[in-house]
Amino acid sequence: MFKIGVMIFLFLIVTACNDDAHDHPSIKSGQALYEYHCAGCHRQSGKGNFLKGIPANIGTGLEEWQLVHKMKQGESNTKMPVFKTMSKGEATKIAEYITSHSH
Repeated sequence: MFKIGVMIFLFLIVTACNDDAHDHPSIKSGQALYEYHCAGCHRQSGKGNFLKGIPANIGTGLEEWQLVHKMKQGESNTKMPVFKTMSKGEATKIAEYITSHSH
């Protein structure tokens, strides 16, 4: 029973960062998209998780286009997944949400 519990826990940890799932036609706002795709790793607050090596995405000083690029193209040497199938519109809404909370 313990092994099953550990396996379930590991599965939940691995799937917590919803990297490229795009079956969410009812999610429209930047905040809702952030909660769906980003909050699993960066937390609802956007402060990340320093101990797990997940940086904050709120208050970084990055511009919207830079955030969109990170989501769509990725960056080497990071744990962040690349959202290749995410539309530029969705990525822009998330970036607008993040930058609006960075001030």
